[in-house]
Amino acid sequence: MALAPLISPALASLGDLRPHDGLLTTGELAQLAVDIFERGDIWEPLVRTDAEQRRYELIYEDEQLDAWVLSWMPGQGTGFHDHYISGVGLCCARGGVREDLLVYGGPDIELQLRPGDTRQGGPGYIHRVRHQVGEPAVTIHVYSPRLDWVGQYRLGANGLVRREVRPGRNELTDQLISEGALEHVLERF
Repeated sequence: MALAPLISPALASLGDLRPHDGLLTTGELAQLAVDIFERGDIWEPLVRTDAEQRRYELIYEDEQLDAWVLSWMPGQGTGFHDHYISGVGLCCARGGVREDLLVYGGPDIELQLRPGDTRQGGPGYIHRVRHQVGEPAVTIHVYSPRLDWVGQYRLGANGLVRREVRPGRNELTDQLISEGALEHVLERF
């Protein structure tokens, strides 16, 4: 029995935007995010304004990659996370977000991203992203291979940091541990 996809993509194909079949490098992911950004007809209809939770809409996916448009409102952020085995390329499309890089024994590195700015990282790249300016701020994220799993970093009451493996289709949050996070997700695989 075939299961329906958890999230239906907006596009059946990326057409001529995708540089080649197969897995993409982080540089190719960042460029693809820019190429999607430059095509407002692709992502602008997927922008959502939701003060209660960060919104993410699937643009496209196949076995080698997926592309998303994320809408951010004040107070919304991901918390520190990695992308497991996936590389990432992202481009700020509207407003602004702040990316923080985790530094052991020192203050986080803070990067301000404005429209057209890009970032990229390979598997194991640890960062968090937060709303900075705009209602909503909008970013384009492209992952290869497809983002099926993430590592979400949590700070326990005793000060210990732990990594929770979470499905890539679940919302990342700053410090909230969701009950039943894996419920009905493993059926997809």
